[in-house]
Amino acid sequence: MPDKPLVIALCPDLMMRSRIESGLDIAGYRLRVVGGPVRLAEALAEETPACLLIDLEAGDDAIALIERLCTDDSTRDIPLAAFAGHTREDLIDAAREAGANPVVARGQAAMGPGKVVTNAIAARTE
Repeated sequence: MPDKPLVIALCPDLMMRSRIESGLDIAGYRLRVVGGPVRLAEALAEETPACLLIDLEAGDDAIALIERLCTDDSTRDIPLAAFAGHTREDLIDAAREAGANPVVARGQAAMGPGKVVTNAIAARTE
């Protein structure tokens, strides 16, 4: 049986990591979590994921990171989803403009990470 599709998530929040990992495992994905942009670059050099999942509240440069990932030749074809707290409409709107699709509230990502990832993959193939 082939390996489960890989999702690389930039998410320093330990509780959120646990919820994402559990939900993705149930949905048939495996998860590799990184804590910052440098570790994300290292992970991408090692493996090409089926999807990237970015916590928009992981640092001040999350939007710039998404812009780079969505325009760089080596990563622009990788589906990219993002999430932030529901009150962070500024981040949610900026992430959409930068190229993330879908961008959801943190609670939605925690409750249904498999659906978020599946939607990101479907959006990229449309």
